[in-house]
Amino acid sequence: MSDSEPAVDRIEAATSRSSDRDTLVGMLWMAVAAACFVTMGVAVRELHLSGMSTPNIMVWRSALGLVLITVLILATVGPSHFRTRQKKAHLVRNCVHFAGQFAWFYALGYLPLVLVTSLNATVPLWGAIFALLYLKERVTLQRAIVIGLAFAGVIIILRPGAMEIHHAAFVSLLGAMGYAGAAILAKELTRTDSPMTVVFWMMLIQLPMAFALAIWDWTWPNWTVVDIASIIVIGGTGVLAHFAMATGLKKADVTIAMPVTYIQFPMVALLGFALYAEIPSIYTAIGTVLIVSANWYNIARRQQAAAPRIIRRQ
Repeated sequence: MSDSEPAVDRIEAATSRSSDRDTLVGMLWMAVAAACFVTMGVAVRELHLSGMSTPNIMVWRSALGLVLITVLILATVGPSHFRTRQKKAHLVRNCVHFAGQFAWFYALGYLPLVLVTSLNATVPLWGAIFALLYLKERVTLQRAIVIGLAFAGVIIILRPGAMEIHHAAFVSLLGAMGYAGAAILAKELTRTDSPMTVVFWMMLIQLPMAFALAIWDWTWPNWTVVDIASIIVIGGTGVLAHFAMATGLKKADVTIAMPVTYIQFPMVALLGFALYAEIPSIYTAIGTVLIVSANWYNIARRQQAAAPRIIRRQ
């Protein structure tokens, strides 16, 4: 054994420890993102219960989020992250994202938290369909399995014909479509802009859009402790969730990072029961399992397809 071999072993061990540490950090950031989305959902529900409309809630979310992301950029990365060369792309992406966000907030005022969360988890289903329609990607067996599982989950949850379907359920599905479209459009933005830049322009563009809708039926908060706390939460979690998810995906492999976000299902189920006495039906549980399985399979197959081929030296 040569003298260089122990040094090589030490380097490989250090690299492995660093990789494991990054993976753990990435998983923790994804857990933070999931907790942010759950907390935001509860805060939106509380504001609905206090009498605020969806456009009003969107105004407060974007206004406070804009202030927070501005302070964060100035305090960390500097004012250069306010600039972008893709203003038109940001505008188009945020029109689509605004529709998705608006639909999600609206549905939270009418449906149980778990039901909205489950329907919102169909984003990969719509992403796969959009990829087939607009990106001209070919239909494969794996993609058909993903779409089939997710669609079966939606059918089981909604049970068309067996019960009257609330209109907010369809709105929630439209929101998932909006998020899927926004995710596809965001791919181009992230090639040149940092996550902070993307979040800044999201808040900047969506604030006047929300205000244009809210001005026709403006309602001030009741300024109770719950209302004030909820407004702070939707603004803060809106910024933190996007930052946490971007950081988590940067630190950890997507096949490890993304499944961590599924902890939002037990979290939202517990909060829904504790705060609003909501008990998920067996159909919602089964449908959610199918949707999560479709997501997991989709992540695994995409990662396998993107993995580099390793040629082992004999």
